[in-house]
Amino acid sequence: MKTSHEPMGAAWLQRGIGAALAAAMSCLLAYGGGAVAEDIGQISVIEDTDGRMLPALGFCSMMIYPNGLCIPFAGQAFYATHPDSYDILVFFTNKNLRATEKAGYPLQADVRGIGQDSVPWSYTHFGSGGRLLHALDLGSVQSMPDDPEGIFSAIPISGLEVIGHEIGHHWMAYASIDLGDGRGVLDIIRGHTDAGTITHWSCWFNSDSVMYGGMLTDNGGGSFTDVNGLRKYSLFDQYLMGLRGADEVGPLWYVADDGNLYGCADWPQARGVAHDINGVRVDFTMDDVIRALGERDPPTSPCHYKAAFIFVHSPGQPPSAADLDKVERYRTALETWYASATDGRGSLDTRLDGCGTGTPQCAGAPSIQCENPPDEVGYEEGEDAAVDDQDAAVDDMDAVIDEPDAVMDVQDTTADTAAEDVETDIGDDSGKGGCGCRITF
Repeated sequence: MKTSHEPMGAAWLQRGIGAALAAAMSCLLAYGGGAVAEDIGQISVIEDTDGRMLPALGFCSMMIYPNGLCIPFAGQAFYATHPDSYDILVFFTNKNLRATEKAGYPLQADVRGIGQDSVPWSYTHFGSGGRLLHALDLGSVQSMPDDPEGIFSAIPISGLEVIGHEIGHHWMAYASIDLGDGRGVLDIIRGHTDAGTITHWSCWFNSDSVMYGGMLTDNGGGSFTDVNGLRKYSLFDQYLMGLRGADEVGPLWYVADDGNLYGCADWPQARGVAHDINGVRVDFTMDDVIRALGERDPPTSPCHYKAAFIFVHSPGQPPSAADLDKVERYRTALETWYASATDGRGSLDTRLDGCGTGTPQCAGAPSIQCENPPDEVGYEEGEDAAVDDQDAAVDDMDAVIDEPDAVMDVQDTTADTAAEDVETDIGDDSGKGGCGCRITF
């Protein structure tokens, strides 16, 4: 296991403000390309006409991680012909990338009291005028199991759980606790490596979560058994998501390992294969979470979200019927999985037309395009918002410059990426204001 990058700190300043400013400005420039999104059923398909969405070297300067799918440019092309009425964008490609990442990027820090106080990238980079909360890069469609319930060979969770995990990074896992014992705020329920704390739950935390962590049984006598099984959003996750109150979260506990003040960063073991750990059980409550983070503000968040599925392809290489069928299976299955994974408290509408209304327990309203399709109403405002909102752009640039951990050395990263072989790893931003995680296959 390794982190995707280490905190820059003073080294970032030594490289000079010019590199940071250039990186920041590249994020603020509108796409301006000629690509147009074409809707096929409930999936938006975009041809990368100028190579900026699927760069030949696989490096995208607009995101923290080097990858083969530059989703900000794809987002700007999408909003040129679609309304700003989506909360989540989900991106696929059929390009056979040398390294396929699964990554979730929070684009707004819209909640206090969950440990996520700032994010280095913004909805403006994608062309949204303010609605967009989160974006997912799921890489090449062929890297996903054919069956959405199927298990990855590299990581023992299902394809749907991977998508749910990356959506979950909008709220998790950034939380800390303060046990009121004089030690102050501890990151012990999150994973930790030599490079810092990461945005997954610790495998010593009995999380029962799609955000990793343990699924523990207390055997007594300091012995515990962990078995990886079906994963969902835990009661604690649902509190962080704004779907239930603190008084609805049951007992919480983790295993302290030899006085270690940090959590275990291991990802899940093979599904159904038990392994034992030893240590001391430490029980804590939501009072300990609130003591560390403060009250959640706002206390609740919307339960219903609108998501768009977007497929990006190289010129002359459109998705096959099988590709689109596979994405469609994931799209429809995700709605059912999300409702179940939130115990019925949340719902997703993944239709491009925005006509989905959620579930009886979490109902939503149709979007504007449901009654006024894009071919009947001009929707240039999405693109215009990204270009014309100069105040937001300047604030965004300042935020990037003020977040040194969020800026990578572009030249060094490009060289490193080109030199690396295809590998399997998992990594996260080591600060709390990060961009979720990546899984590279």
